Amino acid sequence: MIPLEIICGLKRLDNVEIVWRNPNKVHTHRRRHTVEFAGEQARYVLEEFVEDGHLGHWATISNLEVVAGGRAA
Repeated sequence: MIPLEIICGLKRLDNVEIVWRNPNKVHTHRRRHTVEFAGEQARYVLEEFVEDGHLGHWATISNLEVVAGGRAA
């Protein structure tokens, strides 16, 4: 007995078939974040990998200065 028969209780597997398959690759958003320190300043950089055909590159989404002491005015 195969696992599909055990789970579904099927006796015949002749009618099992793939109905639809997505021909397009599912894209995921690859992101990376870093904290860069330069003296007294710190910057939080968020980048996303952008595909351009067969090539790709990292594009900066945000580049924020980290401020100590709570909310900035």
